[in-house]
Amino acid sequence: MRRRGTFCRIARVGRSACVSAACTLPIKKGLVFDMLPAKLTYAERMRLARDVGFEVVQAPTTPDEKAAEEIKKAADAANIRIDSVMNVDHWKYPLSSSDPAVVEKSLAGMRTSLHNAKLWGSDAVLLVPAVVNPQTSYRDAWSRSQTQIRKLLPLAEELKIVIAIEEVWNKFLLSPLEMAKYIGEFQSPWIQAWFDVGNVMFYGYPQDWIRTLGRASPRCT
Repeated sequence: MRRRGTFCRIARVGRSACVSAACTLPIKKGLVFDMLPAKLTYAERMRLARDVGFEVVQAPTTPDEKAAEEIKKAADAANIRIDSVMNVDHWKYPLSSSDPAVVEKSLAGMRTSLHNAKLWGSDAVLLVPAVVNPQTSYRDAWSRSQTQIRKLLPLAEELKIVIAIEEVWNKFLLSPLEMAKYIGEFQSPWIQAWFDVGNVMFYGYPQDWIRTLGRASPRCT
């Protein structure tokens, strides 16, 4: 599953930092790179994003080093920031799988995403941590994914890149209390939440998630 959409990036602010109607939150408008026409070059796509008013871009995992360098040059030339990386392997190869080969492919994809983020000057990699299905119970999804994500923490800390956990239609982390607990158990500043407003509309209220997650969720979609 690959979603398309624009997103906003919210810088961390204290609860008292914005108390009046006149206060403007530091929100930046961005889009997923794959939304831009594939027939255009990297440079043309980045310029298009900037020309129509976007300030940041979320780029996908790019294993090809030459392509990754071209994406960086294109963003720099267009004066638009790649502020995050969309990890692309977490649906096909979930960290919650019972198959070690599947899990290793997922870990490899995340390592590539983290290195992409470092190259591009991004500060986060979006990760769908687990997928609950007939083969994987909720309990197993929780424990397996946490075990594997902990293996990625040393690299995330070394590169200073946040692993941003997203709640999405994967039948996992279905309430803000669960998500806060899941993230809190890592006890690491390099694991935070990527809150997707639209994803919770069927079974919750965005404002409740935002208040519950608090400073653990400086980003939203």
